[in-house]
Amino acid sequence: MEGHLLVTGEGTLGNPAADPVAEYARAARSKVDDAYRLAGYILGDAAEAQDAVQDALVKAWRNWSSLREPDNFGPWFDRIVVNTCRDRLRRHRTLRMVDLDHAGEVESRDAFASMLADDEVAAAVSRLGPEHRIVIALRYWRDMTLGEIAETLDVPLGTVKSRLHNALRALRAELGGSGNEA
Repeated sequence: MEGHLLVTGEGTLGNPAADPVAEYARAARSKVDDAYRLAGYILGDAAEAQDAVQDALVKAWRNWSSLREPDNFGPWFDRIVVNTCRDRLRRHRTLRMVDLDHAGEVESRDAFASMLADDEVAAAVSRLGPEHRIVIALRYWRDMTLGEIAETLDVPLGTVKSRLHNALRALRAELGGSGNEA
């Protein structure tokens, strides 16, 4: 991850095992890089991904006491990251990608923007609606099973199957394929 997100709290208050700050920091630190990559794939922008993960970290901390099983932090945090990304996509749905080929020699250090520029499939995914983009990112970039996606999104399995089917159909149509290339 180019820009690093800060997760603090090393258990300075008494017993580190009983310190909720240290427990949260340990759990969050183990998932923050994966969350950043997931947010980047969904949002297609490194700065947006960093902001989304930072927002998700704050939301997770505020709701830390509601997590009954600390071992379930990963799926729980994924759901928070996905919901944060979905909210950002909905807020920014009027933004359009602009082709900068003719805007001069601008070198991009944004790994996700570069990926979209270099990868036709990733660019097509970035043009999908939020729900379809999220299910594609979880299935193919995060390599989750359909059941795991349903659990993460807190939706029925049939909904996940439908969204994935429709997303793949839209990608095939846009990319000009008729088989299962997408």
